[in-house]
Amino acid sequence: MASVPTTSIASASPSASANAACATQNFSEFPTADSGCAVGSRQGIPSSYKDTLQKCCKSAPVESWADDCAAYCLAVDQTVADLVKCFQDDKVNPSEIFCSGNNTATATGKPSSSSGSGSSSGRPGETGGSQGDAQQGQNMASVQGVSKAGLGVVAMVFTSALFGAML
Repeated sequence: MASVPTTSIASASPSASANAACATQNFSEFPTADSGCAVGSRQGIPSSYKDTLQKCCKSAPVESWADDCAAYCLAVDQTVADLVKCFQDDKVNPSEIFCSGNNTATATGKPSSSSGSGSSSGRPGETGGSQGDAQQGQNMASVQGVSKAGLGVVAMVFTSALFGAML
């Protein structure tokens, strides 16, 4: 039986190998301790997001991160809230936006490169970012609250212990 020639067709969507690598990324470990924002997803970064990053990051270079499943920039000459608003105005899914620092924070350092072609694996200590790489993941903008159910359980345990001590 004769073999049929195959051709590969390039597409704008991320490749299957990128999807596999992206599925295991931990986007909560921000690549730098300085204030900035990233966009990333388990399926890779759509090309439209890269255009949005270039626009919203202004003078700060856009750095690849997490095995090319995310890209970030520092909040240079703008606040973290300004970056988030710009991303959302350009239709970036809010669940794919990750920031370091509070909403009023700006980058304390200036970017180390101007080309925006740097890369990082997303693992601590392997980034060319600015100050404080040893403090990975600290000062994340998304904060988990305490649920009412959790507070109720703690109150019941405390009350039970208190009454148990009185008996």
